[in-house]
Amino acid sequence: MKVNIGLGAHNSHDWDRVLAEDFSRPPDTPDWQCVQSTLAIGDLAEPLGFDGIWVPEHCGTPYGMTPNPIQALSYFAGRTERVSLGTFVAVAPWWHPVRLAHQIAYLDILSNGRYTTIGIGRGVSKGEFAAVGVPREESRQRFNEALDILQLALSGERFAYQGEIFTVPEMSLRPEPQTPDLFSRVYSSSSTAESLEILARRGMVPLFVGNKPIEDAGREVQQVNTFRQEEGLPPCQPKNVMFMYCTPTAEDAAKTEEWIWTANRDVTVHYGFADASNFKGVKGYEAYAAREATATAVLASSVSGEASKGPSKTPGYHASNLLIGTPEEIFNRLKAAQQACSFCELTIVPQFGTMPYDEAMASTRLFAAEVLPAVHDMDAPLHAAALPENALA
Repeated sequence: MKVNIGLGAHNSHDWDRVLAEDFSRPPDTPDWQCVQSTLAIGDLAEPLGFDGIWVPEHCGTPYGMTPNPIQALSYFAGRTERVSLGTFVAVAPWWHPVRLAHQIAYLDILSNGRYTTIGIGRGVSKGEFAAVGVPREESRQRFNEALDILQLALSGERFAYQGEIFTVPEMSLRPEPQTPDLFSRVYSSSSTAESLEILARRGMVPLFVGNKPIEDAGREVQQVNTFRQEEGLPPCQPKNVMFMYCTPTAEDAAKTEEWIWTANRDVTVHYGFADASNFKGVKGYEAYAAREATATAVLASSVSGEASKGPSKTPGYHASNLLIGTPEEIFNRLKAAQQACSFCELTIVPQFGTMPYDEAMASTRLFAAEVLPAVHDMDAPLHAAALPENALA
């Protein structure tokens, strides 16, 4: 099975200043240092034998800090020769679809066809939508039209498009994509049942990014494959993103509790989960309002400076998506996750929350030395539980 490194530049210690709205002083650690440290982790991917480098799209807060994932992947395309590239995810509603299609096609050329996972999503954060001037209530329509336009544009043919939001005159991408049928590399991430069904019936293969129990993700794969069967499509396997810390001893794993808690706090505050008014009445985001109760508890303890709570008591990255422990423990967790979810490819995120970057580097090296070879040799089958129920009869 292929294993990639996932990168997001977090300045997690700065949330104390941001939550206190103390903007009279700069961050204690400059953002550029966090970005450079994150890029240094990415530089480990090819020499250590990983299969790819993936990056997200985030801006405006200390979380994620990758305002253009295609720009970041272009940087790595020029620094590597072998590894594949992926986004988890490019947020389609923030882009004009023709511009996004051009950048995808251009990265396909720059990387000589190595942009193999074009992960896209709809976006959630009220602040991020506001910062780029896109009405969040239009996100689903923008996302759907972006998919239409990407499919047309990445075909290499001339096309035109008339939608509710976007109108594209007859044109073609120039330069045209290097890879034929580049749209077949597009994967989707969704957090609601409605989006999951819409995308599955369009033939989209899911990406899972650690925001739900792995067993729930497994049930969603079965739902996706049921929708695909109804549309006359073959079953598929998702790609998964999991958060990793590899340590020589079990005792060392205990220090991850603070890092996990701060990572979950970062998610809660960045996406606005602690305030249901961020989602109530916003078309397409009704399901998010239900997260308010647990998220508010995390925000309150963050502001009060309360100590670490551990991964089981905070919303955000679910414990079943955390590959934390010794190399043997991580491999066993990984095998169990693949059994539950049938993913065909894995991206590990080795730095999250307030984890020091030197810890992340050491963990990545240990994983590469003692876990990665075994995972490369591991089969990643589509298990029966991920097939439609009538396929099991």
